[in-house]
Amino acid sequence: MTSPMVFGVRKRVIKTLLWMRIAWIALRAYRNPRRAKSAVQRMIAARAKLQRFITGKYARSAGRYFWNFYSPGFPSRAFDRYVECELDRIEPFRGAPPALQSAIFAITKRCPLQCEHCCEWAVLNDAESLSNADLSAIVERVRVRGVAQLLLSGGEPLRRFHDLLSLIELASPEADVWILTSGHGLSEDRARRLRSSGLTGVALSLDHWDAASHDHFRGMEGAYESVERGANRARDAGLVVALSLCPTRAFVSSDNLERYAETARRLGASFIQILEPKAVGRYAGADVALTMPQQRMLEEFADRLNIDPAYHDFPAVAYADFTKRSIGCFGAGDRYLYIDTDGALHPCPFCRIPAGHALDGDFDDALARLQAAGCPARAEEVHAHG
Repeated sequence: MTSPMVFGVRKRVIKTLLWMRIAWIALRAYRNPRRAKSAVQRMIAARAKLQRFITGKYARSAGRYFWNFYSPGFPSRAFDRYVECELDRIEPFRGAPPALQSAIFAITKRCPLQCEHCCEWAVLNDAESLSNADLSAIVERVRVRGVAQLLLSGGEPLRRFHDLLSLIELASPEADVWILTSGHGLSEDRARRLRSSGLTGVALSLDHWDAASHDHFRGMEGAYESVERGANRARDAGLVVALSLCPTRAFVSSDNLERYAETARRLGASFIQILEPKAVGRYAGADVALTMPQQRMLEEFADRLNIDPAYHDFPAVAYADFTKRSIGCFGAGDRYLYIDTDGALHPCPFCRIPAGHALDGDFDDALARLQAAGCPARAEEVHAHG
């Protein structure tokens, strides 16, 4: 398997082109070379403060380059939009509230799996409450609000395949669209149709390098095979592939992490997303939080894959809890939010504190309530980690 990661001279060329594009976007936005230069310099300074969480890696797919699982690929209209929003936060030019950067939208309650950690367990396989028209209206609302990356989840989003195609077509001209999926039902034909509709990539849930262990965690025999087939079909269709890992206490070890990294490279993944287990959904009330030494082990794993030259052809790692513990949470309507299967707005998939409905009233008012409340888990984590 050829790695999608880019290195050497090509990497340096892509980085130069990317920053040239950012400079041009700044000139277009401010119409003043001095203001544009100041804004870009401040962006570079802000990026330097985040250096530990920026991989410096680039993955190539379908003629575009991706350096962060949570950022749109370059070049694209979504990338331009993303940069404009960040510049506006640094030195405002729009005369409007800061735009959202991304949204996670659970579009269905339906799913054939019985996952150990399911966040939607209380409503899993209940009757749908949102019609296709409702789904489209919600996507339109977040699109207008500036979203440059839309992640469609569930349940299993492939269970509403035709609705899924229409949502991708609606959002993709201005945003990178991903699906968060088990891979179950991702045929070659579906992968091609998703790509033709404008889908950017698939984030396949893979919670162990060992097939039997993953199948047990997901409550379905053959779940591991669905991920393997899904990764191959997605890649062949020109989609970016990411793997999403929920590392339980039983999983976190040096050996398991190294084997998982090797599996991700073998499957041609560009990214590994780490999402720590939380006591929500099916885990509600359970003692599932990782220990601090386990968190440190995961942080070192992320650093190793992101920075160590020996891992230059391995996927980059996106570890949201690591970032949140260090510099704060970007959810709660700041840069992203979560919309559940009933259309309620939440800070994130793990902080279920509704702040209104995506179809009711003034969307900006609901966002303001989310932002005012902030991330409810942040204060607890800061206290716990000193």
